[in-house]
Amino acid sequence: MKDLPMQGFSYFLEGIKPVGTESSSLVSSSKYLNEAAIRDWLASHFLRRNGPDLPTASDTSNGLVQALARIRDYDALDRLIAEEKEKSPKFRAWLEEKPLCRHTIPDFGKYEPGTFGHIYYRHIIDNNFQLNLGWKFPEGESDREYILFRSGQIHDFEHIVTGGQFNTLGELLPYFVRLTNLHANMSAELASALFPIHVFGGFRMVFRSALHYPQTWLAVVDLMRRGMDIGLHSECLLMANFERAFHLTPADAREALGVRRAEDVDTEAVSRIFDDLRAPA
Repeated sequence: MKDLPMQGFSYFLEGIKPVGTESSSLVSSSKYLNEAAIRDWLASHFLRRNGPDLPTASDTSNGLVQALARIRDYDALDRLIAEEKEKSPKFRAWLEEKPLCRHTIPDFGKYEPGTFGHIYYRHIIDNNFQLNLGWKFPEGESDREYILFRSGQIHDFEHIVTGGQFNTLGELLPYFVRLTNLHANMSAELASALFPIHVFGGFRMVFRSALHYPQTWLAVVDLMRRGMDIGLHSECLLMANFERAFHLTPADAREALGVRRAEDVDTEAVSRIFDDLRAPA
């Protein structure tokens, strides 16, 4: 700091007013900052390098999802959902229908090669994955439980229709589609209440690319741009009835579901750089 005398920053530091408190621990007006697990998760996963000892795919399940669930205001979310049903006939109709995919793996295997459904089938079979991320179907008629379940159920479907490959940086397309698509198609308050996981999940890879993998940066910026563009110009993907498009090619599925400005993007080579496949120490 020898070359940066503190008086050079005095202009920017004017107006800071420390707030007194009787608290013996950290306290903030931000529920995210108040949650120790989120502070730890953000510092670790925004700043770390990648490696096989801690696969990137595990990041959000490694403390973040649990912490966000602890601090979520479920009463407020229920209120926002009820208000949106009054304002948006489309939203109300979607929740009255509550589309769910109850396909088994053999059901997906019946679709012709090259179709949306068969692409998803190969993804599940080739990686030995569980359907629905292993989650149980919601019980009862709660709109909130349905929305949270459906949000996870369609994630891999979003990969296919947005053009994001099933690799590390291919995740950026569905992430950044969500970050704009929800706000473009519903009230800002409800969209904001639904997307914190996508804020943390998407930007962790943006930070790590910028800090550690400069060869990937322009690809990451391009994926962010593509995702935001798709999200702003497409129909609401959260409310899309993907089940009606499994028999179509990805291009035809995009047309049927109102997914606009999407095309397949090859992120295999750049993901290998980003994954930093070093042996664990």
